[in-house]
Amino acid sequence: MGDNQTRSQEGENNLPPSPETLHTQHNKSANQSEVRFALYSGRFLDRADSVVYAIVGVCFLLAAILALLYTFWAFGISNIELRTLPMDLQPGREAQAIIEFVSGLLLVLIIMEMLGTVIHYLQVHATSLRPFLFIGIISATRSILSIGARLSVEGINLGATDFTYAMFELGVSAAVILALGITIKLLDGLVEADETR
Repeated sequence: MGDNQTRSQEGENNLPPSPETLHTQHNKSANQSEVRFALYSGRFLDRADSVVYAIVGVCFLLAAILALLYTFWAFGISNIELRTLPMDLQPGREAQAIIEFVSGLLLVLIIMEMLGTVIHYLQVHATSLRPFLFIGIISATRSILSIGARLSVEGINLGATDFTYAMFELGVSAAVILALGITIKLLDGLVEADETR
């Protein structure tokens, strides 16, 4: 009888695994391979993301340098051309050249703010809303400067419709600056409230 029990136990041990067991083992190996694939693809995409951001950052840096060089070159050219103009036209053109110079510098600041956003992302892998708000404020300031330059050059030759349109543009730009400034102040308040908690 003992031999029969031993034989039956040996027979049970030699039985192939049940289909449920095979299915469970297959699911575990499939899940492990999916997890491995997700991990490797996540690492690859993260590195590729950083490489793309780095390339964009280098392009922003080059664009800022080129914009700065062009701003100085255009200001120099306008000062040289200013000497060839009659004396009565020189003050208006000089004011326009200065405003265009400041506008060019503000463009360089916008590009540098974007570069700062890219650098911040590469360091902490998180984006922030604040640089885009500053860019909006700088862009609206550039718009106000360009309108001011146009008004100062055209002066009394400006028609009523053009003057109304320019005033509307100035009002919209001022409203944008005010709204973005309030948004920045509110964001500062939220950050301070989070820090005190």
